[in-house]
Amino acid sequence: MLHCGDNAPDVIRHIAWCTGGGQGFIQQAAEQGVDAFVTGEVSEQTIHIAREMGVHFFAAGHHATERYGIKALGEWLAQTHHLDVTFVDIDNPA
Repeated sequence: MLHCGDNAPDVIRHIAWCTGGGQGFIQQAAEQGVDAFVTGEVSEQTIHIAREMGVHFFAAGHHATERYGIKALGEWLAQTHHLDVTFVDIDNPA
């Protein structure tokens, strides 16, 4: 996990989370008043935006941030449509 917190508040009260490759939404999140933004991927401009806007930025990995949503979708499909669903979680450290 990568963290950038230059110029960010000491206490995190509001968090925005965008799974996968959501780094492009950091400015919109910061404009909404969040203290921290969590996503899966990072780009060079994301670090600069985080520093300039005083927001903590966490890049937790594309796979790691998407797995919970897909698992929840499988559970919903199983309940709604009476399906047998198996969630196979293959670790991807990237």
